[in-house]
Amino acid sequence: MSKKYYWLKLHRDFFKRHDIRIIEGLENGKDYLLFYMKLLVESVDHEGELRFSETIPYNEQMLATITNTDVDHVRSAVKVFTEL
Repeated sequence: MSKKYYWLKLHRDFFKRHDIRIIEGLENGKDYLLFYMKLLVESVDHEGELRFSETIPYNEQMLATITNTDVDHVRSAVKVFTEL
């Protein structure tokens, strides 16, 4: 049984982007960025989408569970990501 590996490409200046720096500077900002990175990794297997299945999108509790992130941080992070 062979393992399948994927590459997640980020621009070299990813952590220098203004939006990323703004998020990082927030209270719990580093937790938000870790959550964001976990979402990116999760989406690799699903062609860039965050869905449990074809018809069921993840909700906040599901995202908290699969990323091992506090649900309150998930709510706050999603709000920040949406605003930026």
